[in-house]
Amino acid sequence: EVQGLGQYKVLGQTLDDAAGEAFDKFAKMVGLGYPGGVKVDQEAQGGDIKAFAFPRALEKDPSLNFSFSGLKTSAANLIKGWDEEKILKHRKDLCASFQEAVVDALLNKFCRSAEEGDFLRVALTGGVSANSRLRFRAQQWADQKGIQLAVPPLKYCTDNAAMVGWAGFLRLQRGEQSSFQEGPSAQSLPGDFLRDE
Repeated sequence: EVQGLGQYKVLGQTLDDAAGEAFDKFAKMVGLGYPGGVKVDQEAQGGDIKAFAFPRALEKDPSLNFSFSGLKTSAANLIKGWDEEKILKHRKDLCASFQEAVVDALLNKFCRSAEEGDFLRVALTGGVSANSRLRFRAQQWADQKGIQLAVPPLKYCTDNAAMVGWAGFLRLQRGEQSSFQEGPSAQSLPGDFLRDE
């Protein structure tokens, strides 16, 4: 939840792998390479989202956390022993089904957080926000609920540096500084390392 510039409240987070990492690893499994998210999204076009029954972890969990390690393991176990020809034959359906599982998991928590928080405006950001299926389904949900959805243009979704840079620019305009003595971790939020100097 964004309460103001530099004021963030974590509502949920991954317990293991991020969605983008899951896409990257799955893409490698099915021979698509990097960047996985874009390639899985493209390959999923025209595929059957119900062809393979991939799990949706923490679907009923009351927290807003998510997990993708089980999904990756499920995909790896499914195609274990498949030769390249069989993977190619089923790749569109594999990608569509895997993508749908990731999108379901993300939207389950995204939509619940907005509804439980009575938010009238929400933003879909980060690298995975470039996913066409995620954008489509998030917009469908927002339209149905009468919630304003903000999604950055695709050119700003492929590199999180654009979002981090913009937040830094806004902070600099306010006269804020940070020390280079400490650095953020993957679990840090913007503002965790700001110093009054």
